[in-house]
Amino acid sequence: MLTAILQSVSGGIYNREQLALSFTAGQNAHVHCTTQSATVVHSMANGEEASQLVTIHAARGSFVEYLPDALILFPEACLRTTLHVVIEEGATVILSDAFLTHDPKAQGRSFRSLSSETVVQNVNGQRLCIDRFVITGEELRLASVGYCAQGTMWILNVQQSGDLLPALRKRLEPVLGIYAGVSTLPHNAGVWVRILAIDGVALHKGLHAAWAAARSVLTGEEPQSRRKTGWT
Repeated sequence: MLTAILQSVSGGIYNREQLALSFTAGQNAHVHCTTQSATVVHSMANGEEASQLVTIHAARGSFVEYLPDALILFPEACLRTTLHVVIEEGATVILSDAFLTHDPKAQGRSFRSLSSETVVQNVNGQRLCIDRFVITGEELRLASVGYCAQGTMWILNVQQSGDLLPALRKRLEPVLGIYAGVSTLPHNAGVWVRILAIDGVALHKGLHAAWAAARSVLTGEEPQSRRKTGWT
């Protein structure tokens, strides 16, 4: 399996940046794509925002993992993210999307807004599932009851979705510091996991547990170290 580690040349995401990433996994290709570390979303002035678009095409028979480390939302950060996946018959895709909050000066400040959209469709253009949310830092503070981090994982595989549900629930149950739910996706597209966590460490452990369970069910093997600290 090819490992691709995306490197940041600017130290995070800044005000008014418009970032885009697009890649295709060819027929029967196996790829693990991640980032070098968590990505800081810096404070943004004057009510402005940044955006990030990721487009993935998984060809027939491919096995694709897109598992970036979490976004770290600084005070007054405002980000719009879009993840668009096209999956062909017989392909497997494992995706994660996660964020946590951080105030470097410990003054109780929060990010301004995070807008997230994930769309999965087949090669014929049929939308299999869509997840959208918009949340402000203040809304997260009021509603999270001690959880300052959130992560989502999609395991897109039609053939073995029934086996994934119990495996994921069993693996997530003993992880401390998280509140997690697992359910099936529409159109028999697979399963997904959403995790609330008390901090970034607990969030990472929960996402890693979900990833390990999915790998075990889909390939019969636990994931091995990918030569970086984030997803080992």
